[in-house]
Amino acid sequence: MRIEDLTLDELHDLNELICKRIDYLRLQNDINVLTQLRLGQKVHFNAPEGQVFGVVIKINKKSVLVVSEDNRQWKIPPGLVRVMKEV
Repeated sequence: MRIEDLTLDELHDLNELICKRIDYLRLQNDINVLTQLRLGQKVHFNAPEGQVFGVVIKINKKSVLVVSEDNRQWKIPPGLVRVMKEV
């Protein structure tokens, strides 16, 4: 299949399938992260300001509330949070 050969309707259908697949994969990733998170756990994530380090203070179904080292609160999707590895 060559994308150049698809009609506009076929491209819209393909786009819808791709968007649904992306949403599904993001949801699976969020669920995976949520099962690993605990209150008080040290985490990090990327923000426009750069890498942010903080502690989980609240876990919701679709977001995680993190307080950063500079006492700012961040409400972010679970899929963006990375758990700090203990050393």
